[in-house]
Order: sequence, then structure tokens, then C-alpha cells
Amino acid sequence: MAKFSDDRFEIGASRVPALVLGKTSFTTNERERLKTIHAQQGIPTIESDFGKDAKKRGNYLEGGIIEWAVDELEEQANFETSIQLGKVTHGYRLDDLKLCASLDAILNVEGSLVLQDPKTRGHMEVTGMGALEIKTSNSDDTPRIDQVIQLQTQLMCSGFKWGIIAVFGKQQRLSLTPYKADLEMHDIIKDKVKEFWNKVEKNEPYPSLDNGPAYTINLDHIDTKEEVLQLSLDWLKADNEIKAWTKTKQECQEALEIVMKSNQAEIAEIGEFKILNPIIKRKAQPEKVVPAKPPSYYKKFKIERKNDE
Repeated sequence: MAKFSDDRFEIGASRVPALVLGKTSFTTNERERLKTIHAQQGIPTIESDFGKDAKKRGNYLEGGIIEWAVDELEEQANFETSIQLGKVTHGYRLDDLKLCASLDAILNVEGSLVLQDPKTRGHMEVTGMGALEIKTSNSDDTPRIDQVIQLQTQLMCSGFKWGIIAVFGKQQRLSLTPYKADLEMHDIIKDKVKEFWNKVEKNEPYPSLDNGPAYTINLDHIDTKEEVLQLSLDWLKADNEIKAWTKTKQECQEALEIVMKSNQAEIAEIGEFKILNPIIKRKAQPEKVVPAKPPSYYKKFKIERKNDE
């Protein structure tokens, strides 16, 4: 699927589920906000390895799955109905929302086609233009809620009344799940997209959410690159020295504790040093019932060489 959206000025349909849900398996609303801000600032981003194989698998298989889906639909159609596969040449935009949808494929049903939901066994009649969204999965072949939100965003942008999510799952079979345009969900999507652009413009972060790999940018272009490289190197050297001296300290303490114990001493003097190893009494504490606490978040600073990851 070609990407038609420009991350500097608009948000694509595949990024919208994180805005609606707060987070998905791959990203969060805050990481999407940062992605847009960094794109506007011209700061390159580095794709995480998390989910990269799934994305690559989908890109390679997409064309074949589209043809397979059309063949499956033609088998379900009656002799008076024809199904045409339209070529995707542009993105579908809602300029007032700065929202763009890049479709995998367009279906044009001439006549009437009755489709069955493989999960509910319910039936849905479709005609005219519809969107086809392709997904691959290493689990089951039921579309996830984030995928449904992506399709509904595509329907909202294109104006199509229906769409299909085709999932090629771990059982090596193709599942076709039809959806009608959901106007209530469209209203939710609109509100969340408006909130997103408001936070981008005000540089106002979303609340912290624990999710997956951290967002990575590339700083090779900054004017202070050499200074940052030196700071990083100095930090690594200091960290390694701290670890080495911490180990040395622990080994010395253990050896000195043996000396103190063998001499039955809690405090001893030797040369210019006084060694203290007294027994410290802790005050008795009443039994406490610790109340439950919600999860909390903190920053963990670390530097590592890229080839050591």
C-alpha cells in the first residue's frame, strides 16, 4: 500500500486507533503526537524493531491477498453481480481535520453482493464502492478493534458506505469481515483527531501510558552533535567505573567483615583507619495494611552502544 499522507501536516488512518484507544500494540497517542512534532521540525525518526517483521510480511503478501479476496467475493456473487478492483491513486482527505486515508484497495460492486460476517454469521448486503483493508496475523483471523477503527477512518474519509477487512491468519486461511460505515464511531474519531491537533499545536502531552518500545529519533543532524557524543562517552566511562568500584567496595567489605568477625569486634582501629561494623537495632513497627496503589511511571536513563543492543 502506498502512503499518501504527510506526517508534517496530516495524520493517516493507520495512526488514528492510538488516538481513539489511547494505545495499541505498537504505539500510543503521545508517541503519535511526538511523531508529528518531530516531522514538523525535520527530525528523522527510527522505526522500532517491534512489529517490523509483521509489517514486512504484510507488505510482501498484500498483492496476493487482494487477488485472493476478490476471487472469494466473486465466488459469493450471483451471475448478475460483477466485482471490479479499483486502482488506488491518491489519498482520501478531510482537510478540516487534517486527516488522510491511504487505502489498500477499492472494490466496486455492480449489482448486489450479500456478505457473511464469519464470526457472527450475520449477513450484510453491499453495492457500489467499498474499501478493502488487508491484514496478516500470527494469531487468529478476527479483526482487532484497532483495525476496525482504521477501516472506519478510511470509510469516513472516502465517503464509502462499506468496507471489508481481509485477514490472513495463522491457520493459513483468509477471513473476510464486512463492516458498514459507523456514524457514531466516526463522531468519536473526529473528536479524538481534533484533540490530537489541539495537543500538537499547544505542545501539550497526553497522560503517560505504558506501552511497548519507546519512540526513537535520530540526532545526527544537530549542531551540538560532537558535544553530545562526548557527553555520552563520558557517561559510559563513569558508569563502567562506578560498577567496577562498586564491585571492589563489596569485595573489600566482605573481606573486612570476616576479619571483624574472627576478632569478635564491632568497632576496630588499625593505623589511620577506624572500621565500624556494629549491630543496629531497628525499632519495632506496628503491622500495617498497605493500601492498593495505581501504576506509576518514571524515566530510566541509560546509554548503550548501538552494536551492543
